[in-house]
Amino acid sequence: MDATALAASLVPSWSAVVVLFSYLGYLATAGAVLPGKLVPGAVLPDSSRLHYRCNGLVSLLLLLVLSALGVYMGWMSPTVIADRGIELLSATFIFSVIVTFLLYYSGLRSHHKSSSLKPHVSGNFIQDWYF
Repeated sequence: MDATALAASLVPSWSAVVVLFSYLGYLATAGAVLPGKLVPGAVLPDSSRLHYRCNGLVSLLLLLVLSALGVYMGWMSPTVIADRGIELLSATFIFSVIVTFLLYYSGLRSHHKSSSLKPHVSGNFIQDWYF
């Protein structure tokens, strides 16, 4: 693959964006709806705990079943990820940078006092953006 073809494939297509957001939407829906054991997380500095629903295996199995059904019904190609790999990579990178900037901005504007939402502003942009 030459450099021009690689550069052209780095531009995400709308179909790659649809695949990415469909997957993220599925994860959000499955994480909220599917049953799973509630497990307490680590103790936060204010002595509270976040609770997590352990339904990852059920979510994976349902994703595989739905993907197989989509391929069987002709709604999607079984090679959709391989066909759009570089486009999905760049779409995921662009999406993650946008989300981190939104989280950075909302963290700067946060006035919550609980430890999980308390802003951690050091004045160093890179450190604040990373943490």
